[in-house]
Amino acid sequence: MTRDTQTLRTRPDGSIDTAYYMARGRRMRSEAAHAMVRPERDTPRPRRGLARLFGAVPV
Repeated sequence: MTRDTQTLRTRPDGSIDTAYYMARGRRMRSEAAHAMVRPERDTPRPRRGLARLFGAVPV
């Protein structure tokens, strides 16, 4: 975030809205963590359990 392109969000008393930025940071970290764990859509997942036995198509 640069000050040239974006103004800071402030509270009515003029101070920086820290609660907003803390929640925003938590959400961004959560999305990044989910993106790291989430498998790619192009790679097939291994078959598990009964699907492996009966040849079901992986989802």
